[in-house]
Amino acid sequence: MKIRLIEPKAAGINVFDLARLPRLGLPLIGGLLAERGHDVRIYVETLAPVDWADVATADLVGFSSTTATTPATYAMAAQVRAMHIPTVIGGPHVTFLPDEALRHCDFVVRGEGQATMLELVEALEGKGDIASIAGLSYTDRLGRAVHNPPRLSCTQEEFAALPSPALELIVGHERMTNVPIMTQWGCPYACDFCSVIHMFGRQVRARPIEKVLEELERYRGRGHVFFYDDNFVVSKARTKALLRGMIERGLTPPWSAQMRAEVVYADKKSRELDHELLSLMRDSGCTMVYCGFESVNQATLEAYNKHQDVQDIRESVRAFHAYGIRVHGMFVLGADTDDVQTCRRTAQFALDNEIDTVQFLILTPCPGTPFYDRLVAQGRLLTDDFSLYDGHHCVIQPARMSPYELQMGTYMAMARFYSVRHALGLFFSNLTRNLPFLLGLLWRERGLRWQLPRVAVLSIIPSRRQEVLNILEKALSHEAWKRLSDIFIVPLLRLYGRFHVRRWALQERSRAYLDYLRRTMRPRRAVSAVK
Repeated sequence: MKIRLIEPKAAGINVFDLARLPRLGLPLIGGLLAERGHDVRIYVETLAPVDWADVATADLVGFSSTTATTPATYAMAAQVRAMHIPTVIGGPHVTFLPDEALRHCDFVVRGEGQATMLELVEALEGKGDIASIAGLSYTDRLGRAVHNPPRLSCTQEEFAALPSPALELIVGHERMTNVPIMTQWGCPYACDFCSVIHMFGRQVRARPIEKVLEELERYRGRGHVFFYDDNFVVSKARTKALLRGMIERGLTPPWSAQMRAEVVYADKKSRELDHELLSLMRDSGCTMVYCGFESVNQATLEAYNKHQDVQDIRESVRAFHAYGIRVHGMFVLGADTDDVQTCRRTAQFALDNEIDTVQFLILTPCPGTPFYDRLVAQGRLLTDDFSLYDGHHCVIQPARMSPYELQMGTYMAMARFYSVRHALGLFFSNLTRNLPFLLGLLWRERGLRWQLPRVAVLSIIPSRRQEVLNILEKALSHEAWKRLSDIFIVPLLRLYGRFHVRRWALQERSRAYLDYLRRTMRPRRAVSAVK
């Protein structure tokens, strides 16, 4: 069959689109289908536009969607159905709201989709019965929604046997800013607002270390690697074994990953640091960690069921920095224990503790989570426009402030952290401390001197700053480039962040929603203890 798979882009300017990273579900499924002889091509809108002339010739079109991309997905699916081509949608949103999805497509794949999708394709070829496919929803001949029994999550053995995602099937894959590599599925924790455990379960399944190393070898020299796990460090023994394998084989590209603050501890009770893990991370090439700190309000951390305290956040940042690893702090604002002051305190906390970069997102209920069900029951959702469920828009009635106050508080916190004043202050501070090195660098590196005029011009253009980094990296020796990037990368990232914060605020979509909240959601009494 000729199969086309599409990952639509979220509406408007979205922080999740900046990294140009595809989710790995479609490349995994696409690779499995290609192995069975099917003609597969994948379109990821953040990397390249969809070629609709090509899609029109397909025998089946599949979509992967999140809550924020479902409106775009449904619109595309309608366009494909008008061509009389079968459509199938998968992803967390439709897994929990399949009846909604079936109004817009022919089939819904619920939960982990690789086995369900393979069986669906076989059935469409006349080699199986749709009614027997676990995890599949569809509409029967009488127009009734049919939900086959759920499919059990894949076992450790089944997961270990899966091939690497076929990134080469993605149109525009060469535009990816990072190489995404997955080492495990699932998360053992139970944060109240997170849909990961409801989609993939709390049983963590890990790929064999040898397979991960082989994939790293295949992408050797391709640049920065992002380990796509929801939680990179679940088993410390396994993580350390992987990092040792990377070091022993010289597979040490610059890499980053998501992890919890507490990984820095060998013993959390005594707060003794895990120097072995931190050393292995540094020596294997770790440049940045993405930590879900969530809140600087201890009551909020407890409400989120986070199992960490504010001191963990402070100490983890210091520990990572001591090993030369930058920290991207991820915070969620708008819990029932938060107020307007929480937004301001979060920005100040991030600055005071020298977190390198941050994202402050608004607490957003995702279907399938206890938090979503609770807010629906309490009547606290402001809109059913799921394109606004992206973490950038307030779509709930907070308990201790108005929606407008939460929206503006989050924006002002981002603007404060990414202010030009703070970025330039950091820039000149680093410049002053490292002046002898920089003067010596200009004297030794002749290639850099020739490039300085071009670098100076491009540096003032926000959209060209990645080009500046590429020029400098090519002009300098490896050691000089690493030292220079350590000095200036964070100020540059802060300026880059400022540029995107401003872009988001100035787009018509953001201004219209802010105006809507200002007019209709004025300060009001606190929600009665959440009824």
